[in-house]
Amino acid sequence: MKNPHIKRTVLENGIRIITERMPFVRSVAIGAWIKTGSGDETEQNNGISHFLEHMLFKGTEKRSAFEIAEGLESLGGSINGSTGKELSLYNVHVLDENTETAVDILTDLIQNPKITEKDLELERNVILSEISHSMEDPEEFLLDHFYYNIYSPHPLGFFIYGKPENVARFSSREIYEYFESKYIPQNIVFSASGNIEHDRFVDLVQKYYIKNKNANLQSNACSLAENYVNYCELEVQSLQQAHICIGTRTCGVNDEKKYATILLELILGGGMSSRLFQNIREKYGFAYNVYSFTDIMAGTGVLGAYMACKESKVVQSIRLLREEFNKMIEEPIPEEELERGKSHIKGNIILGLESSSRRMRKNGETEIYNGMHLTLEETLDKIDNITSADIQNIASDVFMNNKLNITVLLPK
Repeated sequence: MKNPHIKRTVLENGIRIITERMPFVRSVAIGAWIKTGSGDETEQNNGISHFLEHMLFKGTEKRSAFEIAEGLESLGGSINGSTGKELSLYNVHVLDENTETAVDILTDLIQNPKITEKDLELERNVILSEISHSMEDPEEFLLDHFYYNIYSPHPLGFFIYGKPENVARFSSREIYEYFESKYIPQNIVFSASGNIEHDRFVDLVQKYYIKNKNANLQSNACSLAENYVNYCELEVQSLQQAHICIGTRTCGVNDEKKYATILLELILGGGMSSRLFQNIREKYGFAYNVYSFTDIMAGTGVLGAYMACKESKVVQSIRLLREEFNKMIEEPIPEEELERGKSHIKGNIILGLESSSRRMRKNGETEIYNGMHLTLEETLDKIDNITSADIQNIASDVFMNNKLNITVLLPK
């Protein structure tokens, strides 16, 4: 632990608690992070993490679904949940005076779910509709298959919503057993930021989270297979345009190269001044929507680019994307462009510190991934120390032709 503004406590049952006090605000953002997601599933239960997230909001032993929502919204607060590849998050945002109520409801939600068959059937239809909607969104549909092509057969390639046939057959018993095996103290991090005292928050968590049961953690994840070049075409009936995603694997969250990787991605396609936007959209007019992205996880990550274009421009667009990748390998980043990218990242970081929710998320992710809680100055120094050679070295590693994966969605 390096950041003196962040305080950390580990309870006897294994729960980790992280707080960052912001005395100049009147709110508190609290997150309960659970170390499980679609990357912890199997072919047979893919989708169960996301289904469980939905079920936790259907009620507990002492609160109905309405009482969970109304208990915070009546105070001007909010509550939400999300499921990812490796993590599930349940977060609340309330006025500081309502912190105890928030902790009471949040701990009840992740500790005492009442998973009934009636609620299960109702939510099953909701999730199947959610899956259908995602399949009708070409960008989301493409990215799901892009991840599958990069990581399959590893569970990180599974769709977060899961297979429709799995969702259609999950039983309340199966979902509850999954809950019992994953939602255990050693898998949980509570992160809070805002006008809150660390010791008081620790006392509240201890007061309301009384479950001490741990389990032998077992991961279903297999070893990552070697990343090899893959070209995949998918056809969809109702499309008006083609959609392209090209990219590869990159470093994990605790790898020192992540800062240079993020800067590389920003220069490549992170905004209207980026290379992809200026070249593919402004110069050639091939695409309205073109951008790059990073997704950095525990021991791996993804660096890629997305664009939508006319079907007749697919081959030329892929060629242009690969040309931009090659330039990152072959040509040093000009000093002015490098400094502009650094200023962009540092500005985003500093502006993000004004949000209690952003701080809660940053601290919670850092803790659950067993990372180091750096000070702002240490983080900015790491960005300032990135050189053009650092970016070229990463580009040379990840943008080699034998590592690029291309997924294309075409009108049928």
